[in-house]
Amino acid sequence: MENFDVVVIGGGTAGLVTASGCARLGRKVALIEREKLGGDCLWTGCVPTKALVATARLIHQMSHADAYGLEPQTVRVTPKAIMDSMRAQRHAIEHHDDPEKFRALGIEVIFGNAKLASRNEVDVDGRRLAAKDIVIATGTRTAVPPVEGLTEHGFLDHASFLNQDAFRASLLILGGGAIGIEFAQMFRRFGSEVVVVEMGDEIINKEDTDVIARVRTILTEEGIVIRTGWSAKSVRIDGSKKAVRIENALGETMELRVDEIFVASGRRANTETLGLEAAGVKTDRGFIAVDKYLQTSVPRIWACGDVHGGMQFTHVAAYEAVKLVRNMLFPGRSAVTYDDIPWGLYTDPEVGHIGMTEREAIGKHGAENVRTYRVEMADVDRAVVDRTPTGFLKLVCDKRGRILGAHALCANASTLIEPVVLARKKKVTVSQLAQLVSPYPSLADALQKAASLYYQDVAKGWLGSLGKWIAKRSQ
Repeated sequence: MENFDVVVIGGGTAGLVTASGCARLGRKVALIEREKLGGDCLWTGCVPTKALVATARLIHQMSHADAYGLEPQTVRVTPKAIMDSMRAQRHAIEHHDDPEKFRALGIEVIFGNAKLASRNEVDVDGRRLAAKDIVIATGTRTAVPPVEGLTEHGFLDHASFLNQDAFRASLLILGGGAIGIEFAQMFRRFGSEVVVVEMGDEIINKEDTDVIARVRTILTEEGIVIRTGWSAKSVRIDGSKKAVRIENALGETMELRVDEIFVASGRRANTETLGLEAAGVKTDRGFIAVDKYLQTSVPRIWACGDVHGGMQFTHVAAYEAVKLVRNMLFPGRSAVTYDDIPWGLYTDPEVGHIGMTEREAIGKHGAENVRTYRVEMADVDRAVVDRTPTGFLKLVCDKRGRILGAHALCANASTLIEPVVLARKKKVTVSQLAQLVSPYPSLADALQKAASLYYQDVAKGWLGSLGKWIAKRSQ
């Protein structure tokens, strides 16, 4: 039996930040990983996919070079070269998650299969570890929908695609969430015919309705077919194609013939082999159930990152890990809150999101108490000169000027949204945001322009009140 203060199961972002944080605070830590350190983000998620998004964006810019006064180019797409370039960028980053870096902190890095042997013991391929605290950070994988013939006839997902060196001539993407939509645009720009099938009423349904509508228009104009309100029912082989039967809520059906199916319809927690039941750790829809402090149903067993089914983003996993280290090792506890957590959708142009959508704000505060301030990027000089005028910035506020949410659809939206994150966290009002001075020309000008609309709103209200007072006095 080997004794540790903390045993962390899973070497993705959540596990790495937790393990390193505990080690830096003097705890004896074991970190267990089944495959390679870095997790989904480094190997099959954020890093490689955004490298491919950058290539797809450049292809699009080259084919529209006339906007810059240049001759448009017909780009020769060589799949293996593109995939090799992606892997080179991933390789340039992977040193951050080198096992020796964590061993240098005093962490015992163990590669193997972990299973809870009891409430304070972990078995790793026959090696028994005892710990005061156990942290489960094993992440998620693609949830394969129950479509007849899908598993038998095969499919791709974001992980399996990244191991290949070919782009299919035609694809059907199951799922219109962030992964499905990002890949849809990427594949289309690589030359594939793409159909997105989403069983819900809309794609990217967590976004503001104005963002959804504009993204849908952009994708459609690029030649992507989007079928919302449809679900896949069966797959069969038809010659060299895969024939997918889809059905809508009215019972209408159609069959789509494609070269490949790409599954992006949800995520499933990696928990099956962990022995959760034996240790008494409860789950909810397959994800580990945690409280607001990230503790599971068993005291001193914790879960962090995607595995508990919350907001599934790398930056959220890192944030949770910092909170978890504090709650695990220090007196008193600090609740995990997500009100000021932003996210990005890496289409082109990007989407940046913080806080409530307009619909959510109206639902909580009432339409009479919600104000929106929006500026089109075509009215932002930097966007115009950069030839990126597509999109807008929208602030959602209450009538007192408190910022309830913000939504950007523009170049570098994931960066542009950050000042609003800080503003919300520090309780800066939209009127104060309007007083920002930004370098000219910059995309940040969009934020100042949108926020300044607040004063127009105030002026209209003041003039309206003055008019009513004058009318009353003249009676």
